[in-house]
Amino acid sequence: MANMTYCAAENTRNAMNQLLDLIESGNKNDVFEEEAPYNTEAMAIEDISYLAKELSNACTNLIDKYGN
Repeated sequence: MANMTYCAAENTRNAMNQLLDLIESGNKNDVFEEEAPYNTEAMAIEDISYLAKELSNACTNLIDKYGN
């Protein structure tokens, strides 16, 4: 389900905190044991790793340009 634009950052932050808690507690360690095509959670984590770097750059640029 897509986020509404007015709360996309807030909802994404909450989802990122939830996933970070799961990873740090070891609750995602087993996702890399799955074989294709059942390793969708592992593939999503790999995608998130890349996207988080891109999002960090975009947020930094936005803050630098429009932030306080």
